[in-house]
Amino acid sequence: MDPAGRTAVVTGGNSGLGAATALSLAAAGARVISLDIGGTPPEGVEFTACDVSNAEGVAEAVGSIDGPIHILVNSAGIGGIGPIASADGPGDLAAFRSVVEVNLIGAANVTAAVAHRMIGNDPVGEDAERGVIVNACSIASFEGQEGMGAYTAAKAGLAGLVLVWARDLSRHNIRVAGIAPGFMATPMVAGLPDSFVEELLKGSEFPKRAGRAEEFAGVVDFILRTPLLNGEVIRLDAATRPPARTRWSTE
Repeated sequence: MDPAGRTAVVTGGNSGLGAATALSLAAAGARVISLDIGGTPPEGVEFTACDVSNAEGVAEAVGSIDGPIHILVNSAGIGGIGPIASADGPGDLAAFRSVVEVNLIGAANVTAAVAHRMIGNDPVGEDAERGVIVNACSIASFEGQEGMGAYTAAKAGLAGLVLVWARDLSRHNIRVAGIAPGFMATPMVAGLPDSFVEELLKGSEFPKRAGRAEEFAGVVDFILRTPLLNGEVIRLDAATRPPARTRWSTE
C-alpha cells in the first residue's frame, strides 16, 4: 500500500519509534494522526491526546478521525523492570499490570477500533487492500531478560497476535505484520549508563550499535509496500540474542 493520500494512525507518535514512523509516513504523503498521552507531534503530523489503555478514550479518539483509516502502527509503550518475586516478597504486580495494559491491551484497544473502520474502506491497489496494521514488538518478545517479565509478556503477546489478527482480518483484505527491534536509541533508554548500553550491545553481531528510529520507520514503509508480507514479525536487531541477565540486573 502506497502511503500517499492515505490516512495513518500511529500510537505513541510523539516520541521515539512512533515519532520517526509518523514523520516518515507524512513525508511519503500520508495524513498522519498521532495518538499519544502527551508531548509534541513531529511537523506535519496531527495529534489527538489519548491514553491507549483506556478503551473508551480510544473509541472517542478514533471516532474523531474523519474519513477512512488505511494504516495503523501500534508503537505506544512504556518500560518496566522487576522480578516476579524475591526473598523480600512478591513482585510489584501493579507495575506489571500497568506495563501490560499500555503495551498490549492498549494495542488491542486501538486495533479493535481502527480495524473495524478499515473493514468499511474501499479496496485499493492491485490486491484490493483495505488496510495494514503493524505492531511494534521487541526482541524481548522472544528472549526476555531477567526482570523483564511485564515487558516480555506484553511484547510476546503483540508478536503472537500478529498471525492471529492477520487471520482474523484477511477476509477483509487487511494485513498485519510486526517489527521486533533490538536495542534502539530512543528517549525510553536515553538515561541508561554508557557501560550498561555497551554490555547490551555485546550480543549484537553486526553492526554493534544501537538501532536508529528511522530504521524502524524504514521497515514500516517496506511492510506497507510489500503486499505479500502478512502474519510475520521481522527482527530488526543486528542478529542480537540477549543473554539471560546482565551484571546490572544482579546489582
